[in-house]
Amino acid sequence: MKTISVPVTVEAMNRLDFDACLPGDLEEIFLSEDEFSILVKTGAIEKIYSTLGILIDEYEDEKIQGTSELQTSLNIFQEALKTTNTEIINKILKLNESAIKHDTGLFFYF
Repeated sequence: MKTISVPVTVEAMNRLDFDACLPGDLEEIFLSEDEFSILVKTGAIEKIYSTLGILIDEYEDEKIQGTSELQTSLNIFQEALKTTNTEIINKILKLNESAIKHDTGLFFYF
């Protein structure tokens, strides 16, 4: 199972680095193989790589942090939603918005 996590505080983000999160530290979604396949087909993952140089792929852990990178990924996911209208993109958009709000990041554990 693939996980996308957003720490809700900077302290929670620090705990995530040590795999010591407390209940309520993270907003998360879990992707099945089918959902991951749908996500890949939207082109958003490829666009993030070509724009930000962040490779989100099988068996990889990756993160998007910082206001500029999070805003860029938000724009990419918004465009993907316009063209594909998939539920998984909508869920990731909400996580991306939360990461911006909490000034933390999007963490991909694939």
